[in-house]
Order: sequence, then structure tokens, then C-alpha cells
Amino acid sequence: MRTRMICGWLAIAVAVGAAGCHKATVPSGRSAPAALPRGSVTVLSDDFDGSTLDPTKWTVLDRLSDQANSEVNCVDAHNVRVRDSKLEIVAKFEDHVCGDSLEPARLLHFTSGQVQQATRPFLYGTIDVRAKAPGGVGTWPVIWMLGFQWQASQPFTANTRENQWPDAGWCEIDISEFWQGARDEVNTTVHYNRPGGLHMQPLPFDATTRFMIYRLQWAPELLVWSVDAEDGKGFRTLYSVDGARNVPDVPMFLVLHMAVGGTGGGNPDPATFPQTFEVDSVRITQNDG
Repeated sequence: MRTRMICGWLAIAVAVGAAGCHKATVPSGRSAPAALPRGSVTVLSDDFDGSTLDPTKWTVLDRLSDQANSEVNCVDAHNVRVRDSKLEIVAKFEDHVCGDSLEPARLLHFTSGQVQQATRPFLYGTIDVRAKAPGGVGTWPVIWMLGFQWQASQPFTANTRENQWPDAGWCEIDISEFWQGARDEVNTTVHYNRPGGLHMQPLPFDATTRFMIYRLQWAPELLVWSVDAEDGKGFRTLYSVDGARNVPDVPMFLVLHMAVGGTGGGNPDPATFPQTFEVDSVRITQNDG
């Protein structure tokens, strides 16, 4: 999600590489390559049945939103709910006081929500998130992943000497990031030991009008982003990155977030709030072979 980020966890020592990325020349409308098969080992699966979020699967944050990106909202746990078998992250125009471990409490005029995977970070797999993006002026919704070292330190709002995005276990992959009001395209990028930049990819439909499945297939030395608009045409490949120097080889975890304002949201218009980011299902699987 970030041009300057903050992410975390305890964990496993793994090798790292340098960075970079390139755009794949894959014709529009093609399915993701068979070189990355769907796995049979379930890392995380949630259809959001019931009335509350499962705390064994998700951590709900309650804090100041990321100040490294100049976001203008509090992340309020009350803005995360499960309703009609969907996870809803709601952004509101309302006054709320929030801070975190680095920043003192302050009064902000917008609230929203953020959840992250509570189970242990994983290395390689297929991530499918069926979601419908919010509209509004100034919302910044994103489905993304962070390196394992961020899971414990996510409350920080700026890099510290020990926490340097996007080095190694402080890396980031943006599965689908909606920038500056655009909802007919997504940013699909990896930040691994250096910022990866923006790679905006066209979507087959306006993301606010329908649920679509946003997929990332992550294998050694290969990342493939694709989307299924559920119109009978299957997955369209959006973007890919390959090479050991370009693809994270450290455990990562999933984050679902809607910020307000900042680098990717722009200047919010209170008249367009509230807005709801809806997630119908999440699947993370790995190949058992």
C-alpha cells in the first residue's frame, strides 16, 4: 500500500535477494499460467459466516493510520464488522482521537478500519480475495501483504533504525491497490529491498459495481497478479514479476485496509462518506508438492 511503509513479526530467518520488477506481456483475457498451480494446503480460509470476525484468523487494529503516507484517519476497531456473510470495513466522516506507540493521541475527522492475518506468515501460495471496492472521494482501499517482520511492529507509523521498509522481511506486495479515486484500474506491485513504483493495470469493470476475485500467485522467483470479474471469462492476467532478485523469499501475511486521504487517497470530500469496503471471502492455499 505504501510508497513509504511500516510493517512486522517474530520469526524464521530466511535468505533475501535484491529487488526490481518488470511488466509481463500477457494478452488481456488470458488466465493465470498453469506454472503456478492452486495448492491443496490451506493457510487461511474465511467466508465471514456468523456475526463477528474470527480472532484466530484476523487481528483488528485500533490506532492512528499511517503517518508516513499522511493519512488523515483513525483506524477504529468499531469500523470493522461482519454482516450478511461479508467483512465490512467502513470509512466515516466523524471526530475521533487516536495515537500509537510513536505518535501522541490527536483529534482526527475521519475513521476507517484495518485487519491483518492473525495466523503465522506463510512463504509462497495463491491468495484469492473476493471483494467490492468502495467509492467516495479520498478513500484508499487496498489488499496487500507485508513481510513477517512487520507483524509485531505494525503499530509504528514511521521507519525506525530497526524497521526499514522495504528491506527483506520489511517488504510489501500490493495485490490490488486503488489510487486517487480510480476504480477501473489497480496498482499491482512489489516493494522488495527497494521501492517498486506504481504499476497501474486496467480492470474489466468498475470495481465499485461488482465483486471480483483479486488473485496473487506467489512462487519461487515468480509473482502473477490476475482478476476474475465473474463474467464467464475466467481470470485475466494483469501483471507479473520474475527472477530471484525481484520476488520476496521471506514469509509474509495478508492485510485488508481502507485509509482516508494521504498519498493514495487524495483530499477527502466529507459529503461522500460513509463508504464501505466489502470482502466476501479470503483463501490462501499452498501446493503440497
